[in-house]
Amino acid sequence: MSYKTGPYRFCPFCGKPLQESILDDHLRSTCPNCSYIHWGDFSLGVGGVIWHKDKVLLVQRGYNPGKGMWTIPGGYVDHGESIGNAVTREIQEETGIKAKPLSIIALRDQPADKHDAYIIFLMQFLGGNLQSQPEEVSDLGFFSLEECHALPIPSLTLSALQASHSVSQGLVINPDVKLIGTLSELYQIL
Repeated sequence: MSYKTGPYRFCPFCGKPLQESILDDHLRSTCPNCSYIHWGDFSLGVGGVIWHKDKVLLVQRGYNPGKGMWTIPGGYVDHGESIGNAVTREIQEETGIKAKPLSIIALRDQPADKHDAYIIFLMQFLGGNLQSQPEEVSDLGFFSLEECHALPIPSLTLSALQASHSVSQGLVINPDVKLIGTLSELYQIL
């Protein structure tokens, strides 16, 4: 769940009072002591489309926003966690199903008060038994694409389901490119 927070008044690194400065044509909070710049508030979410025996895994949201709607399983990426590990973890936590990312098939960008990006993966079903996480999921199951059209489904989810049928390969990890940072991964069309 995402909460709007107030602006920083003190530097999160050195604790000194922040001042307002114009950088890149934007008013930003900066620290005159240690050069910290608050670039904005961001959140990163992930979701996974998992097909198994010509049916897709959906969860019914157990809380607002969207309580009662059917969506793909997913959630937020934790600090220090790769997006691939996050989608795998969220799916298993919410559904009991083990899956692995095959490719990225969609990206939803929502620049609002808090910039929110949501990455949708095409996943490979590995196994497991359906078991909902009661705090987040009120129901779950595998549905044909035709059955999905009869459910209350957000347009983003329905679009991702339809796209997952037509995509041969989206963005995949390219392990041959050496990146800075031990957790860094490059997704690209190969």
